[in-house]
Amino acid sequence: MNKIKKFRIIKYKAKAKPALKIKNVSKSFDGVPVLQNLNLDIYPGSINGLLGENGSGKTTLFNVILGALKADEGEIFAKGSTLISAMPIHERCKKFRISYVPQKTSLFLGLSCIDNIKGVAQLMMKDSRKIDEICDRLLTEFSLLDVAKTKANDLSGGQRKKLSICRALINDPEIILLDEIFAALSPKIIDTIKNIIVNLQTSRKSLSILISDHIYQHILDLSDTVHILSDGEIIKSQKPADIVKDSSARKAYFGEI
Repeated sequence: MNKIKKFRIIKYKAKAKPALKIKNVSKSFDGVPVLQNLNLDIYPGSINGLLGENGSGKTTLFNVILGALKADEGEIFAKGSTLISAMPIHERCKKFRISYVPQKTSLFLGLSCIDNIKGVAQLMMKDSRKIDEICDRLLTEFSLLDVAKTKANDLSGGQRKKLSICRALINDPEIILLDEIFAALSPKIIDTIKNIIVNLQTSRKSLSILISDHIYQHILDLSDTVHILSDGEIIKSQKPADIVKDSSARKAYFGEI
């Protein structure tokens, strides 16, 4: 196995209360269990990697956290002890500032970069001056100023991914979910996105990040804690250097690496 790269540039310190707590959550489709009695704690300021085989339930878990899917059983808490399981998606995302970047693009492909950001911002706020400030700041932060007026359909894969992350940051989230964020990207662009994620943690120190991917090295490079999802459960949560040595994690996911 390759040595774990050191993309991490600050040390995360665990806080007493998790930003997001998932307790005994289960979800089935047509009688087939996907999530089974799943437990997961995400702490403020941490980068968390979620690893699992294709079809293991990573995207289902994200949708249950968001409220796009309702869990059959279990509870979800935000900010330590506030129960959000029964809240609709718009309420939990607004009140607890949860953002999501899906694997498949949700960009408005016929609109420009800046209009993609403005269109979402206008749903959240009415102050046009503030909207313009947010657009300028995000386009600058993500090096998209030179393509601000380019339609999303004409952007490169890396530029689209950066724009998707931009839109997820409009509401200054406390929790951001990145689903298969490195899918279909070149190695050079993957490194760019990794550095963006680390910079998010540095510049937004209370932001909690949960990233899924099926290529474990990307997750090991970035994460404070890696969570292994297998048979609908989180079977192990450990630091990257420790989890690759764990016998249960190797049996369920890594194999002989």
